[in-house]
Amino acid sequence: MLKNPNLSHYLNEEPTKGILRIYNLQSDKSLLLKSENIIEDSKKIRFQLDLGLYSNAQLQTDYSEIGLELFAIEPICFLKEDESLDKLLEKTINNFTNNNIDLYN
Repeated sequence: MLKNPNLSHYLNEEPTKGILRIYNLQSDKSLLLKSENIIEDSKKIRFQLDLGLYSNAQLQTDYSEIGLELFAIEPICFLKEDESLDKLLEKTINNFTNNNIDLYN
């Protein structure tokens, strides 16, 4: 039983889908990822980065050298019902590239 009934709606919500950005505030570089569950994926990414286990070697190196304080993990757009995550990711990457924003590979 929940101690605070005002929080019960969180248990019934569907996971939020969209695009996550891991943003290096020092170098202004970003990694864009599609996410089926933004909240859970954000936690998972942070955990992997803290343990030094993230799959993107360059980003992991930067995170290990710079530290948590100069990184942000944030949702940048959310999936609409009539979109696909792959197309949304492609569109977001193109938008970043067209605006000369550096991306991790």
